[in-house]
Order: sequence, then structure tokens, then C-alpha cells
Amino acid sequence: MNMSELLKGIMDHIDSAGPFDLLTRIVSALIMVFIIIIVFNLIQLIIGKFLKNRLTLQRTFMIRKGINYTGFVMALLFLFKSMGIDTSALLGAAGIVGIAVGFAAQTSVSSFISGLFLLSEKPFQVGDAIIVDTILGVVLSVDLLSVKIRTFDNLYVRIPNETIFKSNVTTLTRFPIRRLDLIFNVTYQADLEQVREVLLDIAAKDPYVLDNPAPLFRVDQFDRAGPLIIFNVWFDKNFILETKTSMFMAIKKRFDEEHIELPYQKVDIRVRESIDGAAPRNGISTRDL
Repeated sequence: MNMSELLKGIMDHIDSAGPFDLLTRIVSALIMVFIIIIVFNLIQLIIGKFLKNRLTLQRTFMIRKGINYTGFVMALLFLFKSMGIDTSALLGAAGIVGIAVGFAAQTSVSSFISGLFLLSEKPFQVGDAIIVDTILGVVLSVDLLSVKIRTFDNLYVRIPNETIFKSNVTTLTRFPIRRLDLIFNVTYQADLEQVREVLLDIAAKDPYVLDNPAPLFRVDQFDRAGPLIIFNVWFDKNFILETKTSMFMAIKKRFDEEHIELPYQKVDIRVRESIDGAAPRNGISTRDL
């Protein structure tokens, strides 16, 4: 049975039924649909609470969505059946349409398959901070077709699962602690032992820096600007901005107090005037400068 025959059958059924009988069926069907939706919502809430501490937020979210879709389909089929519509023909037509749409939407199918791989592999979860190419943000949801991300400047970004599956993904909050790498130069006049002691003292007094693992100080190389210092500290993953800000502010303040100079670009201009007072070769006198 094609779609035109199905629609013709529906219209014939409506015409054969009396107005009062048809209205009664519609009201009864709507009441039952409402009850079915309420029941499935209750099932969703109960299962969500039951799985809250047993599965990840990502998998719990997908299960609750599956229950919602199942309830919607069942309510729709019951509505058709109560009105006397042959649902077998409707399902057959929907299957044919689904196959046609599937061939026409190969990208969506690819994203759907990639979403299944992401759910099984679990490279990140809802609430994780991730980097996908140049996009940095917090995962809001992981669906079968896409991942929704909120960036730190409060933008909503939708990334297809196929794109994520083919990209390098960095999960910043996968582990409970992270390392902050502070890399800078000091001048060659600076006492490196003093620099080491000052940095370790700053880390010990910082409320966000962890004692274990211990901070690590090392001189990486000698640059033109001065020795290259790398100082590593560990912190709780939830305090990345606070740790960076407090460490940089403390380093600037203590280095000023200890007279430890950070190199910066300087330009020295020397103007030499001849003994007899003649103008320099470039034609600019010292008074002009």
C-alpha cells in the first residue's frame, strides 16, 4: 500500500464514522495518549534516579531519551489504532520513507554510527571540558548525532559526531589533577639558586597548588634573552583559572621584591658628535635628538 492509498483509507474511515462517534474516539484517544506520556515520564524519572550513581551522566541521558522516544511512538500508534487507522500500512510506509531518507542523509548516518562509537569509547562525559580542534568548552550533552558544547565565553556550539570522531579531542578534566607549566626567562645577572628558592616558596604558600606531586624547577636552556626556566606545579582540575592567576601575580610581586629581573626587549641609541662640532653623518645633531 502506497502513501496515497493510506491517506485515502484514513479519509474514508473518517467519512464513514458519525460526528459524535468520531469526537468520542478522539477525546478518548487523547486522554490515553496523555496517560501514556505521563507513565513514560514517570518511568524515565525512576530509571534516571536508579541509574544516577551506577552509570555515567552520558549513558543515563541516552537511556532517558530512548524511553522518551519509545513513549512518543507508542502514544502515536495507540492514537492511530483507537481511531481505526491500520497501523501496519502506516509502519510499512514509514519504513520505505525511512530507507529513502537514510540514503539521502549519509552524513547523518555517519554521525549516528560515530555517536555509537563515542558512547562505547567514552573519551569524555557530560560536564567535561574538552578541546576539539580550536573549540574549547564544556560538554552539555552527547547525542547520537552531535555533541553540544558551551564555550567559556558562553557560546553554544554543536559539533557533529563524525567531526569529533575524525578530530583530535583533548579532555582537560579527565583526571582529578592537572599540571601548570610556567615558562619564562630571567636575565643572566639573576642568581638561579635564588630564583629556585623564591619559586618553591611561592608554590608552597599558594592555596591552589598541591604538595603532592611536588613542584618541579628546572633550567631548560640558555637563550639569547637569558636562562629559560620551566616551573611545574600541580592543582585541582576545578581551579585552573584561579591557579594561573594567583601564581602569575605572586611571581611578579616576589620578583620585584627580590630584584629578579625578567628580560624584555631594549633598544640602546648612541649618538656620537665629532670633536670639532660638525654634524653627524646622518645629518641629525644631538640637539635635534
